[in-house]
Amino acid sequence: MTERYNIKSDIVTQLKKVAELKLVSAEYPNTWSQMPAAIYSTKAKPHKKDISDNEALTEWTVKVDLYGNKSLSEMQSEIIKVLKEIGFKNIASDDGNQDALKRSILTFRGVVDNRTLFVYQ
Repeated sequence: MTERYNIKSDIVTQLKKVAELKLVSAEYPNTWSQMPAAIYSTKAKPHKKDISDNEALTEWTVKVDLYGNKSLSEMQSEIIKVLKEIGFKNIASDDGNQDALKRSILTFRGVVDNRTLFVYQ
C-alpha cells in the first residue's frame, strides 16, 4: 500500500538553506524578535489513485509567508531557488506589507509521486 509522503520536512530543510532567515516555522511566533522569518503552510490533495485505490500522486501546495524589516526581494529569489531544487514551482508571489513590517507571500505547487518521491508539475 502506498501512503501519502509528507513533504513538510523537505520544505523545512530547503528553507533552512536560506542563511538570512532567522526563523523557519509552521506557526506564527508570539513575538517578532527573529527577523526575517518564513512561516510555511501546506495543503495536500489526492492527484491520482492507482487501481487498488491507493494515492499514487499527491498534489501539494506550499505557502511561505516571508516577514522582515527591509526589502525581501533577494530572499524571495533565494526561496524560489531552493524550493525549485526539489521540484516545486512558484505559481504566485504577493506583497502584503503591514506598517513597518514587510511581508511577501509565495505560493508553490508540485505533484509528488508517493512511490518514487519525484516531484512533477
